Amino acid sequence: MPGQTRRWKNLGHKLLVNWRYKLAALAAAFIIWTYVAGQQSMQAVYTVPIFFQNIPAGSEMVRQAVDTIQVTISGRRDRILSLKERQIWASIDLGGMKIGKNRYQLTKQDFVAPAGIEVKAFTPAKLTIRLSKIKPPAPEPAH
Repeated sequence: MPGQTRRWKNLGHKLLVNWRYKLAALAAAFIIWTYVAGQQSMQAVYTVPIFFQNIPAGSEMVRQAVDTIQVTISGRRDRILSLKERQIWASIDLGGMKIGKNRYQLTKQDFVAPAGIEVKAFTPAKLTIRLSKIKPPAPEPAH
């Protein structure tokens, strides 16, 4: 038993010698690990809203069957984990569409996302958008 007690005292002494340097080294290792862990790339899947822009004059959208898109994004781990769902969406330009049924092929450029976030895939890839003529208001009856 006396040999074990001496070993524990010797170990305690070794741990306490230059303890400031050892603590600084441990803190530096933790900071480096945190930085490296944050730099790792990851992917995540979000359900994002669709916003329709530039509806042609004299027309209106008929209710759409799809109003959200599932999007797979990638980026640095820290950016993905801090991302809020309202920071990414699809923006569809209807400017060149005609009255009736229109097919729209989505592209990565249709998505708005913060810097450092890349759109990898999305579902659905095609949308059917229906536009109809705006009906003029009915004349008011004469009194």
